[in-house]
Amino acid sequence: MNYEIIELQQFSGKRAGIYSVMIADDNLTLFDHFVKAHVREHATEIRSITQYLSYIGNRYGMQNRFFKVKRGRPADGVCALFDHPEKKLRLYCYRVGTAALIIGGGTPRTGRRSGVVIPEKLLTWIARDISHKIRTGDIYWSEQEARLWGNLIYRSDGKQTSGRQEIQQ
Repeated sequence: MNYEIIELQQFSGKRAGIYSVMIADDNLTLFDHFVKAHVREHATEIRSITQYLSYIGNRYGMQNRFFKVKRGRPADGVCALFDHPEKKLRLYCYRVGTAALIIGGGTPRTGRRSGVVIPEKLLTWIARDISHKIRTGDIYWSEQEARLWGNLIYRSDGKQTSGRQEIQQ
């Protein structure tokens, strides 16, 4: 599977870079798909989630209070954006150090899963790949600049990407 890590500049700020993933041959990120699938039924919750993302990026950074950990396996780093028990949506995230947040898709709490791949599982796979790239130095994060740097494009077909991509504000 080929994908690219895309900065969501509308949420990113001086405290944290907020990113999502775009799967090859798609024109929407996983977060865009999440919003599109749930905005009609859960518009208020979508607004709340986007407000949290903006707070994380611009005001508070990656404080633990914004996240529910223990999603997936403990070592994979996947968590859910904190929400109240009465809320219906769950947005899955991968925290990269204290500088960046990669948001994937999500699901309604009803247990109903939309699409073929469960968003949490897809983000878990991507999180493991990103962790590997960080260990090998292909991707690194800057706490001072609150951004990811390096090769943010993954191609499983063995072809080289167009070099290192640096995302700047």
